[in-house]
Amino acid sequence: MLLALAIALATTVGPGGGVAAGVVRGQVRSETSGAPLALAVVEVLDGVNGPKAVTDSTGGYVLRPVTPGRHVIRATHLDHAPFEVEVLVPPGGDMVVDLSLALRPITLPPVTAWGGNRGVDTTAATPSDLSAASMRLLEASPGVAELGIAQAARAAPGGGGDAGDPADVLYVRGGAADLKLVLLDGAPVYAPFHVGGMLSPFDPEVLGSAKLYLGGAPARYDGGLSYVMDLQTRSGHRDGTRTSGALDMVSGRAGVEGPLLGPTSYLLSVRGVHGLGAEPLMNGRFPYMYADGLGRFDVDLGDDRSIRVTGFWNREAVRLDQAEVDPSAWWGNVAGSARYRGQIAGAMGEITVAFGEFDAMLPVGGAHPMRADGTSRRMRMTADFAEPLGPGQLYWGASYDRLTIQYLGWPLASLDTLLLDSEAGGNALGAYVDGAWQAFAHLRLRAGVRADLFSATPEPRIGPRLSATWLMTPHSALTLAAGRYHQYVRATEAAVASSEANDAPAVKPLTVAQSSHLTLALDQQIVEGLRLGLEGFYKTFEGLPGATPGEDPRARSSGADLWLRGGRGGFNGWVGYSLAWVWSQDPAVDVSELFSGRQLVSAGLAAPIIGRAHLDVRVSYGSGMPFTAVPQPDRPPVVPTTPMVSTPRTDLADATPDQTAINPGPDDPYFRVDAQLARSFAGQYRGIAFEITPYLRVLNALDRRDALFYQYDRTRDNRPQAVAALPVLPIVGFSWRF
Repeated sequence: MLLALAIALATTVGPGGGVAAGVVRGQVRSETSGAPLALAVVEVLDGVNGPKAVTDSTGGYVLRPVTPGRHVIRATHLDHAPFEVEVLVPPGGDMVVDLSLALRPITLPPVTAWGGNRGVDTTAATPSDLSAASMRLLEASPGVAELGIAQAARAAPGGGGDAGDPADVLYVRGGAADLKLVLLDGAPVYAPFHVGGMLSPFDPEVLGSAKLYLGGAPARYDGGLSYVMDLQTRSGHRDGTRTSGALDMVSGRAGVEGPLLGPTSYLLSVRGVHGLGAEPLMNGRFPYMYADGLGRFDVDLGDDRSIRVTGFWNREAVRLDQAEVDPSAWWGNVAGSARYRGQIAGAMGEITVAFGEFDAMLPVGGAHPMRADGTSRRMRMTADFAEPLGPGQLYWGASYDRLTIQYLGWPLASLDTLLLDSEAGGNALGAYVDGAWQAFAHLRLRAGVRADLFSATPEPRIGPRLSATWLMTPHSALTLAAGRYHQYVRATEAAVASSEANDAPAVKPLTVAQSSHLTLALDQQIVEGLRLGLEGFYKTFEGLPGATPGEDPRARSSGADLWLRGGRGGFNGWVGYSLAWVWSQDPAVDVSELFSGRQLVSAGLAAPIIGRAHLDVRVSYGSGMPFTAVPQPDRPPVVPTTPMVSTPRTDLADATPDQTAINPGPDDPYFRVDAQLARSFAGQYRGIAFEITPYLRVLNALDRRDALFYQYDRTRDNRPQAVAALPVLPIVGFSWRF
């Protein structure tokens, strides 16, 4: 009995004769999502001397020493409500107390911050951040119609003429003119996406952000009748040289970044499609080619001043099986920008000098098959400033643009004779002022106006912009935006030629079109880490290219974009859906109202499965995508003696080839599923950390013939057949990072 009492006293009395202290440990989580909260403060409320701890990345904490008795323990976190609980700590006890905090974002007063180039933009955008931009890939086009190559070639003397038989026509998916504005670090880029599907649309390793404006873009943006996309690269790290890359059976990538000469950093990246490992799995040569390269250099001049220089180049090609000479269509960009950021006359300013060139070549048929080349060049200079003004922010600036478009054509078998030489150019000078302010506690307004003067027209074009954002709850915001946009468009060759032949008022090769946008967008955080976006729009277009001189073709468009994206615990995914309708009216067309619609889907999921292994799945779908008709280079045009009659696709199965009329164009949707399974291995070699990731990819897993180019095959029930299509491709490769 005495021995047991002695043992009990020894366990509760400290070395100095006092009662032994206890320990309180546990985990802090978010009540909303159940996710652990790092950097939460947990303390015992015993005056100023109570033990205190900060939670680690798992939300865990340990408080010691805690004197026996009753205590109040409080946990606080920046964006969660504080939580207190009373506990009874026994002498020498070890208690587990888990705490859950309610989400409560903190509303902060307006703060004005000036940021310098000190490596803060080195973070790459996540795939879900790029989901909205990735969905627009399905609208990307090789640019053959956007530059009017096929149109100009058919209008040339001895050129293609009007192809009367759809069987003698090459169809290009996505060839309709897309009046978008895409900027890469301030440089205009006409086709920045890789559309063949062998690689990511653009390199996610080098992009820092991708802003998409379906409407209501700020006044600093000129052009963008359809939408505005502002792509920003990230800067290279300055804490040491880093390299990364990948190599597999069809493609490769390599990148390097790091410090260079003191305050300078660099980022270099190259990608390419070679197809060498896939040719044994195919009956012929690999039909796609793609390559791009990007470089960025940053110089920190101190005092919030910096210089940033970016260069970009890409080229894509598709082998056209039916062409005997030069059997490829190709297109590509060259773009670059130099930007200075810093204090200018008391305001934070950015001066940008940029250029962009898009070149596309396509074999075009007709009486004299030719090789048609279209080039669009744009020189751009902008000055943008910002400074605080009372409770808001004031923005203003100016821009100058020089646009040149040129079409060239040579005989398909020779470059000795020039069959087509057409060139047009124009200047644009613009200025804007824009202001943003917090009108009320839950309402933020932004209003501005832009004025542009085009050399093609004498009168200035005014583009007002307005947006209002209402913070309905701490987790949801509703934005109403409106604006008007202007940009150069090229008149059709038919309109130019008709005005010359009929002594009508001359139609200039470049004219100015305008569009008006009205959008309503909802941004909702459903739970922590999961966001929902919904945006509806209505747009009107005026001054679009038409075939009748002196007339003003108009169009209206409406639709909605829906996206859902988020990530938690290694899971990262997104779903995007876009639906749009277009009504067009052209006096040259007998049908007064032309209606078309399209829908786009892009989805992706990245998830861990076992250990360091992870699975990536991507889905792309496009229905109602436009096609451009181009005469095939090896067949002269055929003028039918009777009008062609369109037969619904459902009737083709029951008809024989000689009884079936050919549809005026293919209507198959674009649909593909790609998947990748990978496992990462990390280690060190001579003090250098590295990561190697072998992977297995399956491209076009559904074996859908989603090629860009189609032609009719009379031996196959007059159905459109994909040119240079790829079968299902299993690809083995590996990536590295060190």
